[in-house]
Amino acid sequence: MTSLPHLVLTGSPYERGLTHGEAFAAEIRANVETYLTRFAHHGATEEAVRRQASEYVPLIEEWNADYASELRGIADGSGVMIEEITLLNVRYEILYASYSDQTTKTHGCTSFGLLPMATADGETYIGQNWDWAAPIADTLLVAEIHQSAKSDHIAITEAGIVGGKMGVNEQGIGLVINGLVSPDDGDHPFRKPFHLRCREILDATRYDSALESIVATPHACSANYVVGHGDGEVIDIETSPNRTDYIYPQNGIVTHANHFMTPDFESRMERQLPDSLYRANRLRRLFEHRRGEIDSNIMKSALRDHFGRPASICRHEDPDAPSEECSQTDTSVILNLDDCILHATYGPPCDEDYQIYRLCQ
Repeated sequence: MTSLPHLVLTGSPYERGLTHGEAFAAEIRANVETYLTRFAHHGATEEAVRRQASEYVPLIEEWNADYASELRGIADGSGVMIEEITLLNVRYEILYASYSDQTTKTHGCTSFGLLPMATADGETYIGQNWDWAAPIADTLLVAEIHQSAKSDHIAITEAGIVGGKMGVNEQGIGLVINGLVSPDDGDHPFRKPFHLRCREILDATRYDSALESIVATPHACSANYVVGHGDGEVIDIETSPNRTDYIYPQNGIVTHANHFMTPDFESRMERQLPDSLYRANRLRRLFEHRRGEIDSNIMKSALRDHFGRPASICRHEDPDAPSEECSQTDTSVILNLDDCILHATYGPPCDEDYQIYRLCQ
């Protein structure tokens, strides 16, 4: 049985980053190499990527000084250049801008939100299978953040990235995400990055503040955010550089994959990932016929579904795909927002048991 490493981070933002960098220096270097290879495969040269990352450094400082300080701590702790740590933290903007040309193969995720009316215990859950490059599974970690002025939280992130993408904070605010692609991605690259927004959501002390981090400013690239609260609220927010729209649960259930589901967006990711067209609807049906009875076992069973394998909800590597395009479910996540508990696997959930990570308040 393999589990994701659990790292507790305390102190100032810089001190937290220093601890992160020292503990995961080898994994951070591996991530830099993995992403430089991926960037090149998708047409972004190393020179261009490093130049773009350097331009982000002062902007991140302007947008969120604490994030910038933690990022610098990671660089100092790991001995990796600040520009390379920055390129990890803006890798979404670099990669997803290249996906908008429809010529490159990308990767998908399948997410959900469940209101108390749908669950057996009357509590609120969100979750997802996070599908991405297979080598990244070996560099994931569960970061437990304790801080004075913002919310403590627990989240899964990649070594070297400050902002966790799937997590829950002490207020019961939780986040899971999906990649989306629209033709305007990358036209305005120097906007607040995706991973910084994720961190601000989990830092939030109020639900409206968490939503503000998504909707208040325009985006560089498209993305989907499922944001829930333990008091029984879930909103799915689709974003692109020029539009934002909202999906609310129906009969207590909302699901999402990798194409826009609200009107007036030009959705492109399904042209590269046609399996997106069935994954969300299939996950919804798996939940719908057990509405009011859904417990953790039903959630896990749904996330282990293999219809369409390897392009299934539980994704596996395609043996016919180039190595630079191989993807799998790197982690499967279920978040109990009432009790601030994160359940997660290392790798596809059909192969591994879910381990429990608690936010120690």
